[in-house]
Amino acid sequence: MASKKGGLGKGMNSLFGANNVSKEAVEHTKIVTKEQEATEQVVKLPLEDVQPNPFQPRHHFDDNKLQELAASITENGVLTPIIVRQNDSKFEIIAGERRVRASKLASLKEISAIVRQVDDDTMAALALIENLQRDDLDAIEEAQAFDALMKRLDMTQAEIASKVGKDRATVANLLRLLKLPESVQNLIQNGDLSMGQARALLGLKKKTQIEKVAEIVVSRSLNVRQVENLIKQMNEGTPEVRNKEVSPFVLALSNQLEEKFGTKVKVNAGNKGNGKIEINYVSNEDLSRILALLDIEVD
Repeated sequence: MASKKGGLGKGMNSLFGANNVSKEAVEHTKIVTKEQEATEQVVKLPLEDVQPNPFQPRHHFDDNKLQELAASITENGVLTPIIVRQNDSKFEIIAGERRVRASKLASLKEISAIVRQVDDDTMAALALIENLQRDDLDAIEEAQAFDALMKRLDMTQAEIASKVGKDRATVANLLRLLKLPESVQNLIQNGDLSMGQARALLGLKKKTQIEKVAEIVVSRSLNVRQVENLIKQMNEGTPEVRNKEVSPFVLALSNQLEEKFGTKVKVNAGNKGNGKIEINYVSNEDLSRILALLDIEVD
């Protein structure tokens, strides 16, 4: 069984500087992930016994790049051994998860590895540092990295913010994304929803509507301001329909029409596909402006 403590000298506090990850942390991970020493042996491990870093919050990898690496491994083999630690009868990855995944795609049964002794705290630090240093890290993965560190070391949001050089509000907003349904988190990771849009969705009073509204936001390409207005309307409702379930589609349509005409627009949808649209205007000049937008000329 892997040890739980030790091996970090000054402890986790030395891992982070005022700006993201400290030089000390980077140097420490370089020591752990350094190339093979003369006294170390490269061993062959069954791929079925190799497991991801248990503290690694990243679960999404570029499929195309993995396929390219798998093709290279099929032709040339794994040129650089992965680095692992032993945990009972299994081995946990310290460095080389892409090589492991690609080797499985290439239908290999074994992989070359160097086995090192690394404690849990270092494994957690490696996972966090690797994630925070990635240019393509999405908001959900960053939130998962912070959440994992908070749980691992029992740290508060303020302490995390201080350690990684971010505003506390930024950390708090990222962590709030983990309260979204998994399907909505997937939309963020796929690039279909921005962090701003997702944060607006969290403002919905009826949390059961989040997934439905997220679909509308994506399908109608609503911007952040439109999403915020939509959420506000859904939360407030209108006096006439306060006790009636309002279609998210109708609310989204009203919001888009208001954006187009620059005035209050009310959409009343009937039960048989009929309905009416009311467009408010405050003066004759305002009416003329709206008619011009509709390309209507009145003699």
